[in-house]
Amino acid sequence: MDMYRRIEMPKGWKRLAMLLAIFSFQLSFFSDALAQAPGTAPVTVSHETQMLHGRKYYVHIVEKGQTVYSISRAYKVQSYDAVTHVDIHFLHPGDTVWLPCRGQFSEAAQEIEQNQNTTASPSTPNAQTTQTTRTAPATAQSRPTPQAPPTVRKTGKTLKVALMMPLHLDQLDEISTSKFDIEQRGKKSYRQFEFIEFYEGVLLALEALADEGVSVELNVVDVSESSAAKVEEAFASHHVAQSDVVIALLLREAFDRAAQLAQQAGVYIVNPMATRSEICAENPYMVKVQPSTAGLVDGILRNMKAERPDAHLYIIHSGAKAERAALDEVKRQLDERGDIKYTIFNWSQSAKLTNILKQTPGCNVLSLYDQGKDQNRVFAGNLMNRLAAFKTKTPTLYSLSDWTREYGDVDLAQLQFLGYHTYCTAWDMTNEVHVDFLRAFRTHYATEPTSSLAATGYDLTLYIVGGLHRKGVDFWNTPNAKVEGLTQPLHFKRNGAGLENNRATLYRMDNLRFVPAPLK
Repeated sequence: MDMYRRIEMPKGWKRLAMLLAIFSFQLSFFSDALAQAPGTAPVTVSHETQMLHGRKYYVHIVEKGQTVYSISRAYKVQSYDAVTHVDIHFLHPGDTVWLPCRGQFSEAAQEIEQNQNTTASPSTPNAQTTQTTRTAPATAQSRPTPQAPPTVRKTGKTLKVALMMPLHLDQLDEISTSKFDIEQRGKKSYRQFEFIEFYEGVLLALEALADEGVSVELNVVDVSESSAAKVEEAFASHHVAQSDVVIALLLREAFDRAAQLAQQAGVYIVNPMATRSEICAENPYMVKVQPSTAGLVDGILRNMKAERPDAHLYIIHSGAKAERAALDEVKRQLDERGDIKYTIFNWSQSAKLTNILKQTPGCNVLSLYDQGKDQNRVFAGNLMNRLAAFKTKTPTLYSLSDWTREYGDVDLAQLQFLGYHTYCTAWDMTNEVHVDFLRAFRTHYATEPTSSLAATGYDLTLYIVGGLHRKGVDFWNTPNAKVEGLTQPLHFKRNGAGLENNRATLYRMDNLRFVPAPLK
């Protein structure tokens, strides 16, 4: 199969044709992948063992109809622990599979391990088959930390990437494609278009990687964004579990089920949208792309020390449950640093705020207030009015989310006056990388992206797929590297068992536009 099937995107509003192309791509990939389906041939546990790099392995010779998955099940080990010389998805009769003897087998197999003499053989795997241990800490339940798969991925190997996202291809016949309907009703009327820009960003990254010699088979799976049952069907019928990595653009219930299935299969799964860090807690195969709260808070505090090193910090909250994690993280980092004086202020006492702020002119104000969308909008307006009342030594305002995106009627002049800092999702037209991305997107799709999802799809594909090509599965142990061309920084750190991005670019408002803010 070719590196990946390129889908020429239509111009302007005619994106419907692209959905049909994806559908034909799915069918093509599915037919090609049938040969990879788990075999039904019986597997007999081998009596032959071999020492490799100080460890003991069973040696299994593949027979017709057997796969690495059926073989691993027979030996009672995870499929990612099996060592092969070839692509595990395309075993042939006569190939050799080495399976570790670690006391995880049935009683009969354990007896074989205890009684069978070790046999030496010159035909051992090369040095790339050495097992490496994950660095993820054990969970609160003391679950054993799984091992990384053997490093058998070679440069030039075709990577298998599964992209699970809602395209609703079964509803194509319900769409009116007349010019009047498209222009008058807008694309939001059609659920099929909701995440299409993310997919377009993925394709742009694959094209850039192809220029570097990266070979990818992209398995696009149309699945409901909110149905756990549909996710299970997709895993069973579209060979998602046989991927090198799964990218799942799904809502909570559907994604949580996909994450469970990926963990059971020993496949890494990437979440492009979730902000909740708890998804990483117990799943060592989880990769969370949205930046952690810890990373966001760290950037803000570093900026405060860079721009106003002696300013007092006021942290405004309402006591809502939604604020708790962020407030706890802010307090933890402030207490750990010890170089920023701060006051925690409950908005229920908002009438006293102006008088309190006057005691520390030129202070910093960090808003963590979160009582829900409508109340948040009212709060933001009231807070800015109070802060803007200062004519000299005006407080500097910070928020973790971008108010210019959340509230379409926000007063930009007030935000400018308050030196507003945030993690914005707008395009930075002073950034050459952003400009280049927008230009490439316009060239391919005759339009510009309307959300940051396009850039998210581009960044994570460029970073993760490129990293797997360069490092093989060792990428999951040392995932951080400098990658040129990302629109937003990615730097993964263990959070619980899984990996979470802990980098983001903080921006400040300057002349009614956002520019990167300095950090210390």
